[in-house]
Amino acid sequence: MRIGPWMWISLSILTLLTLEASAQTNGIFADFTTDRGNFTCLLDYTNSPKAVANFVGLATGERAWLDFQTGTVRTNAFYNGSIFHRVILGFVDQGGARNSPDDDGPGYAFVDQFNSALTFDKPWVLAMANSGKNSNGSEFFVTVAPFVSGNNSYVIFGRVISGTNVVAAINRVATDANDKPLTNVVLQKVVIRRVGAAAQAFDINNRGLPTLTNVPIKIGQNDGRIFLTYSNRLYAHNRWFSSTNLTSWTNQSLGIEVAPPISNSVEVLTDSVQKFFRIAQVRYASTTFAPKNVLGQTLTMVFSGGIGTNTIVFNSTNGGTYSFPGVSSGTVKSYSWTQEPYRGSLWPIKYSILNDMTLLLDFTSNTNGVFSGTVYNIPPFGVSGTFKLLGP
Repeated sequence: MRIGPWMWISLSILTLLTLEASAQTNGIFADFTTDRGNFTCLLDYTNSPKAVANFVGLATGERAWLDFQTGTVRTNAFYNGSIFHRVILGFVDQGGARNSPDDDGPGYAFVDQFNSALTFDKPWVLAMANSGKNSNGSEFFVTVAPFVSGNNSYVIFGRVISGTNVVAAINRVATDANDKPLTNVVLQKVVIRRVGAAAQAFDINNRGLPTLTNVPIKIGQNDGRIFLTYSNRLYAHNRWFSSTNLTSWTNQSLGIEVAPPISNSVEVLTDSVQKFFRIAQVRYASTTFAPKNVLGQTLTMVFSGGIGTNTIVFNSTNGGTYSFPGVSSGTVKSYSWTQEPYRGSLWPIKYSILNDMTLLLDFTSNTNGVFSGTVYNIPPFGVSGTFKLLGP
C-alpha cells in the first residue's frame, strides 16, 4: 500500500507529539499560569539543586516564608497571585515579589550555586534575581534574549520548554519609568510536576537552605522596663514585629548571631495601652556572615588597579580614623553599617577629607572577602578590591 501525502503529514504530526511527550517523560516541570497565557519551564535540579529546591518549596508551600505585613511565617503557595513587577523590552520578565520588590522576599537569602553547564547563551532561561552575591531569595526572571554578561552572576535553574510566545508577549507590555507594567501581569499560579523516578526522589529538604519559624515569646519586666525574651541560637537571624491593633505591623531586624554571646531579649516601648508582638527567626547553617556591627574593628581595603590601601579603625561611637598612604588620612565622620547574610554594607561612609563612599563587603571567610562600591567624586566612579576585617 502506497502512503499518500496526507498520511505523511499525519505521521509527522504523530512523530512531533511523540517527541514532545518524550521530552517531558522525566524531570521537574513548573507550569506557570498567567492572565496572559501559560508557559512551562524544565527545572535543572541536577546542576542547580539549591535554587530548584527553593523554588519548588515556595511554589508548593513546602518551604516556609515570612509575611512581612504581619510577621507570620506561612506555608501557602508563595507565587500564586503575585505579579511580574519588572519587564524590560528585549531583555527579561521578572517576578517573585509578592508585594514590594524592595523588601518582600521570603525573609531569608541563600548562596549562589553556579555550574558551567548552565549559561545565558540563548533566550528563554529561568534564573534567580538578586541584589548582589549570595542574595537569592524568591525573585526570578526569564530572559527573551541571550545575556552572556549574566553568567556566574545570576543563578540559572531552568529553561522555558513551551509557551515562549507567552513569555514574549509579556515582554512587550507597556511599562512605566521603573519598568513596571502599567497593567498588572498576574502570575495566577505555579504548579510543580515531578515526572520519573529521579525527579520524584529529588529531596528539597537536604540542600542547606535556611529554615524559618515563629518562636515563642515571654514578656518580662525589670526596673520598670519591658523585655521580650525568646529562644535564640548561633547563625539565627531574628526580626521582631509589633502592632497595637493586629492589623498594622511594624518590624525591626535584631541581626544575625555570628559569635557568642548570643542575645535573647529585646526591650520594647510601653507607648500604647495594648501591644502585640511576634518574632520570626531564620536559621542558617554554620557558615560565613558579616558581623552585627563593626565597632572597634579594623577594616583594611586593598583597591584594585593600584589605587592603594585604605585602613579604617572604627571607634565605639559611629566614627573612627582612616589612613590612605599617598592619598590622605583623617577621621571617619560617620557611617551606616548594615548586616546581611553573607555580606555587609557601609552605606554610606563619610570621611573628613576623602570623598564619600558606598561599599558592599562580600565575605568569603569570617574575616576576608571582596568589596565593590562607588566613590562620590565628580563624576562618581566605581571601585573594587579585597578586604580584611579584624576585631579589636
